[in-house]
Amino acid sequence: MKMDSEDYIDILSARAADARAIIMFFAVFHTGLLVVLGFAGTGLQDSGIQLALTAVTVLTSLWTLFFLDDCMQDIFACGKDLSDGSEDFKASHIGHRFTAVPLPAFRVVSGVVIGLIVVAEVLAIY
Repeated sequence: MKMDSEDYIDILSARAADARAIIMFFAVFHTGLLVVLGFAGTGLQDSGIQLALTAVTVLTSLWTLFFLDDCMQDIFACGKDLSDGSEDFKASHIGHRFTAVPLPAFRVVSGVVIGLIVVAEVLAIY
């Protein structure tokens, strides 16, 4: 089966929606954690609660990072396929953007940002 441009665009749309959803999940979860840290008072002195908050923070952040990375791999792959197969897309401004941004740079920046957020939260928990 040969995919046409419309198939790639459908995949791009779906994976972009997935990426937006996981980013929203990450933002809501970590905002909730900040509220807990701000209002928990002496409840955070219990080592079991500290461990639970740390575990859920680290694990959901890893899950978010892996899910977002998978979305971005699909988006970059679709963009590359479109730029390889369609001269119109390749010559467009968005086509230039797809070919100009390397996926490894996105991975590094995402990992560093999520890592710094997790480190700051874990330090606040303990």
